[in-house]
Amino acid sequence: MVGGRISVMKQLLIILVAGFLWSNVGFADIQDVKNVLKKIKSNKDISMGFKKFRDPGEDGKTNNWRVTPSAMLKSKPGPGKHVLQIVKKSDGHPVRFGKESVRIEVRNGDSWGWDVKNDRERVELIICCTSKTTWNAWSIYFPKDFEVIFPAKTAMGQFHNDGDNPPAFMFQNQGNPRGTEGGGYWIEVDVTIEGNNMPTKLLDNTEVLGTWNDILVNAKWTHKNDGFFKIWINGKLSYEHKGMTQIKGDRLEHHLGVYRSYLSRRPGPDPTQIVYYDEIRYARSCKKLKLGDLGYSCEELEKQKIGSGSTTEIGKLSREERYVKTLTDRISKKIISANSLSEDKAKKVIKWVNKELVKWSKDDDEINTIEGRKKKTQSLTKKGVKKFK
Repeated sequence: MVGGRISVMKQLLIILVAGFLWSNVGFADIQDVKNVLKKIKSNKDISMGFKKFRDPGEDGKTNNWRVTPSAMLKSKPGPGKHVLQIVKKSDGHPVRFGKESVRIEVRNGDSWGWDVKNDRERVELIICCTSKTTWNAWSIYFPKDFEVIFPAKTAMGQFHNDGDNPPAFMFQNQGNPRGTEGGGYWIEVDVTIEGNNMPTKLLDNTEVLGTWNDILVNAKWTHKNDGFFKIWINGKLSYEHKGMTQIKGDRLEHHLGVYRSYLSRRPGPDPTQIVYYDEIRYARSCKKLKLGDLGYSCEELEKQKIGSGSTTEIGKLSREERYVKTLTDRISKKIISANSLSEDKAKKVIKWVNKELVKWSKDDDEINTIEGRKKKTQSLTKKGVKKFK
């Protein structure tokens, strides 16, 4: 009898311990997501320009970024560590620059709150809100095994109002509603704003898988007809909308993540989808985005027009060629300024700097690192100032 009682007590103890551990695991997962969310905004390796950004959130306080759906962070057990992580290059993860990037993963069943009832699964970062004229930049990476889930829909980011109206501008993994083209990167504009919501392809599937793509958006947010929404892809102006960009009274937010909807259109289970984001930047002007680190010149970007030769000039260059072009201009100006050189001498400086950088780009992998480019800028500037003194 005593032995039987002990046995029962042991079973109860095991159940209690298991329950405690399960609840702690759920809590830990929620805390992990919250902690990652706090770190992303202040992580200079991943984001830039948000430190001085002040935006009243839903509670009227400063918005320090959010994750949606918010019900995710209230669920027990928690959502799981996989949904949002800061990952390292040293662990084999893709990183655009520096040592870290953001990894977002959505698995079959990753649905909370409103999404459960509305045929959706998602994990999104709400990184800032928009007003007046803004510049937003981010880099996105689709793993080579990223699966298209047509006829269901996958959004990879959006400029969404904080109410019930449809998103003003949405970036999608597949944009053709008839499914004739799958995958890639598309932009869809709300019918209220553009008059139709037929998506426009920015990149095809072969151009997004297993590689980083740099996205730049410049927009003037207004319910009037003098607004605009421009998209540069890897330094090329690829899309431009002119006219109203928001419905009157809407407050727009910038989302990045994986948002899949209409899942019942396809047989389950739904495949896991993973995407990486890096170099998330925000500013009121192109110059403040400091795009030189990414190999771009604001002067080159801002003079581009859809359909003009200047639109494709920098877009035709490889990444290394863009770095050489940007650094040639930057280093030459420093040498010319330091020595107060004449126009003829200045031309010789530019030619010499370009030749040195082209040679360096072919022989040294440091051109693809921020540290390497900074080091080369300093050494070549010093050498040039002495040479042309």
